[in-house]
Amino acid sequence: MNRLFLGLTLLLAGEAVAAPQVRVKKDPATKTVSFFIDGKEQPGVLTLYFDLREVSNCATSPGIYKYEVLQNGATFLKLRPEDESRGVGYGYTVRYFYGRVDPSVDTTLICRVPCTTMRPVRVIRTRNILDFGLPEGQQRPLGYSFLLEKGDTVYAMRRGVVVLIQRPEAPAGEDPSLSFSTRRTNLVVEHPDGSESRYGCLSDRDLFAEVGDEVLPGTPLGLVGSYDGEQYKVSVIVYRRGFAPQADVMRDALQTCYFDPHFATDAGAVVPESGVSLRGVMNDGLLMREMSKREQKRWRAMHR
Repeated sequence: MNRLFLGLTLLLAGEAVAAPQVRVKKDPATKTVSFFIDGKEQPGVLTLYFDLREVSNCATSPGIYKYEVLQNGATFLKLRPEDESRGVGYGYTVRYFYGRVDPSVDTTLICRVPCTTMRPVRVIRTRNILDFGLPEGQQRPLGYSFLLEKGDTVYAMRRGVVVLIQRPEAPAGEDPSLSFSTRRTNLVVEHPDGSESRYGCLSDRDLFAEVGDEVLPGTPLGLVGSYDGEQYKVSVIVYRRGFAPQADVMRDALQTCYFDPHFATDAGAVVPESGVSLRGVMNDGLLMREMSKREQKRWRAMHR
């Protein structure tokens, strides 16, 4: 049983983040009603489903609208009166999710390995804890653990924004019985395509990135951690979130879909098998493929 991914499964199921609020502003002169977001504390995308109903004196139709909000205080909807002598009538309910929902994800994108490229490292396949006890062929893959050495650096695999860091509640010792969720640092990066990567088991005292930082492939995130003071490893999962077909977006739970990244290695782009040793590579192509044309031009000018 892999204790790390038991913790990751539980954290994905119920992360505690402050809920934002909708603020309504009415313009007395034009009778326009504007809807804002207040209290967006986490960077990255905030997805909201807005169930607009009981609409009167307005051309906007009732229904459920989906918005992706980047900035706190952003206006996401305006209702304008058809008859400017009267106000707009409306009712609504809203549901929020941090991160993109049902994004179109490129699962073939090649990633940098999250560790050193100076030597080969062993990679272990991790499985969903809910499948423990099932035959191996029925166990669902969840991610990878890279077995490292004390003092090794953990690097970003892809471009994105650090949206969440979960630090230990108390200083971590070297007792092997310490639980995952309260004793090791975990970091989540939200990627431009809406997928997310979670890096588990970073050193509690040696974190280089902060929430809100933009990272690129190869950006140092921190030093690797350990559960028992003997084996050092970083574990990563890559996933997207979305609704099942025909789901009620205002009531049903999101589903998490995990997928396997392709890693750039000296043997080419590979999806590793469990137990293999691989040596990652870092090159300009891994950076350039995730840059805009303007960024690529600026980068080339700086590295002539």
